[in-house]
Amino acid sequence: MRKQGTSNLRSIVIIFGLISLFVGFLLPGQARVVREMKQTYQNEDPKDLIRVIKDLQQRKTELSGEQQELTQKVDQYVRASDDTAAQVKQLEREIAVLRQRMGATALVGPGIRVTLREQSSGAAPSILADEDLLLLLSDLWASGAEAISLNGIRLTDTASVYRAGLNIRVGDKVTNMPLVIDAIGDDENMTKGLQIPGGVLDLLNLRRISAIVQKVNPISIK
Repeated sequence: MRKQGTSNLRSIVIIFGLISLFVGFLLPGQARVVREMKQTYQNEDPKDLIRVIKDLQQRKTELSGEQQELTQKVDQYVRASDDTAAQVKQLEREIAVLRQRMGATALVGPGIRVTLREQSSGAAPSILADEDLLLLLSDLWASGAEAISLNGIRLTDTASVYRAGLNIRVGDKVTNMPLVIDAIGDDENMTKGLQIPGGVLDLLNLRRISAIVQKVNPISIK
């Protein structure tokens, strides 16, 4: 009996170590993103810069809160040893969610595909601005997206996204237009989230950026 309790406790300690490793990876990465985005937006409108930085700082705060919450749960589970096996499974599920947000787990499921194209003809070609792209991605997350990729590049909580000349940088990777954005999640909610009157699709239309939204099943994001 004592041997089984020791084994269960050892499992909890191992899982807690994994949680600390995963979340500890996220927080320094988020700080790096803030520094990187400050450099990228140094020539942009200060209001846009403040909005982007506040958004990244909020994500960092949320992740820090999740780490504290998981730490408290582990303490509770250790004290309540009468149902250790069920509690360990719950911790494993929460670790799986963190791995998903880090982009360490491939996902397949229903979702939507948004194809963005710039208009190159005419005297004043249209160009997809950083704030347009960030607004679109923010609306997808807010509408329940579980995972997002840009031209096949997985977007994680620690990856910055911005224009670099004619290219688009996603973390340490580079892609270009046209841009195909895949999002796994509730396709109905995400579509409605993008089609709100005065929302991102209306803004893109005013800027002469073509945006085609399709429901796709299945979508695979690695």
